Amino acid sequence: MSSDREVMGDGGSALTTARTGLRRSRPVILGVIVLAVILLVNLLSGPEEDSRPLSPGNAAPPGARAVAEVLAAEGVDVERVDSYDDALASLEAGPATLFLHDPQQYLSSSQVEELIVLADRAVLAAPGERQLAGLGDDFAPVGAVPLELAGDAPTVAAGCTDGDATAAGTLTAGGTAYSGAVECFPVTVEDGGGDAAGDATGGLYTTNSDGSVAVLGAPSILSNAAVTDAGNAALALRALGSSPTLVWYEPTGADVVATGEGIDPRTLLPPWVDPLLLWLLACAVLAMLWRGRRMGPLATEPLPVVVRAAETAEGRARLYQDSRAVGHAAATLRAACLARMARRLRVDRGASAAEVIDAAARHSGRPRTDLEQRLLHLPTTNHELVLWAQDILDLEKEITPS
Repeated sequence: MSSDREVMGDGGSALTTARTGLRRSRPVILGVIVLAVILLVNLLSGPEEDSRPLSPGNAAPPGARAVAEVLAAEGVDVERVDSYDDALASLEAGPATLFLHDPQQYLSSSQVEELIVLADRAVLAAPGERQLAGLGDDFAPVGAVPLELAGDAPTVAAGCTDGDATAAGTLTAGGTAYSGAVECFPVTVEDGGGDAAGDATGGLYTTNSDGSVAVLGAPSILSNAAVTDAGNAALALRALGSSPTLVWYEPTGADVVATGEGIDPRTLLPPWVDPLLLWLLACAVLAMLWRGRRMGPLATEPLPVVVRAAETAEGRARLYQDSRAVGHAAATLRAACLARMARRLRVDRGASAAEVIDAAARHSGRPRTDLEQRLLHLPTTNHELVLWAQDILDLEKEITPS
């Protein structure tokens, strides 16, 4: 005869096994943690994606990576620079075309002029007044392309003898028109007053007499989204690829230089201002001494203020009336009224509105239907809200007099 034997353990063997397994897997766990930390650091310290419009490194629709890559494939060395000193160094290194995209107008006219002198050819993207001042009298803005012309993205014919423009044939309309020695892709810009006699014509691509400086009034044709439209690509590649090197310069706030030591604002004031200020200060001091001694020190006196409940209810109703929250205001006032009535009638705090109305009817002897009509039917207009708030307040006083 065999007997069943039950073997009982003290739990120590299982705990020891778990500790041994954890000790053996500790190097693996530490390796996983270290790997996770390395991946996290790489993700956080990785280069930020370029999102600037018309940037040669931006692959999004507003960027211009497509133009930069095609130029590089054709043998043009595209050098992207972000500082004024780097741009000067690149232009001094050898023959190069400068593409200047400065929508914030960080550069001064003298800086633009120095860049133009060093560049073999310069193309400016929609330059502002400060940049145009560095070009002398060769260019001037005519005005923005009318919305009815640029809204449907039509094309504009070259309309000039410039080789780059005639090779492109057409250009997507948009941007700003400029006047110059050679105006290509002409558009008519209306006068601000709408008078046809004040209309002016300018070009979306304008050059000086020898073609060494060009103004591109529609820089959006260089974007990845529009470069394949019309003749945009042909104009972009010919205008920017005429030299072995293309210096793609996008100025930043660090390129802003001071134009002088600054002007002390006080030098702009008339000479009699300082004596007047001293005289007014003396008058103010005398006035404080005179009135201060006569009136004496300030004394504080507590003034009790009692606001009646009716005024509080009406004031809250007026606030809700101004915000046109009739339903919310009525529901809030009704909830407060029922809560006070329930407390005074010794009804449970969690009682429903119907239970409070039943208790009020028993306590006051009023018909239950009358209480329901006055408490459960909410007003719908601002005028009804004010009257209804006063009505339920009077009803509360009648049922539960304080």
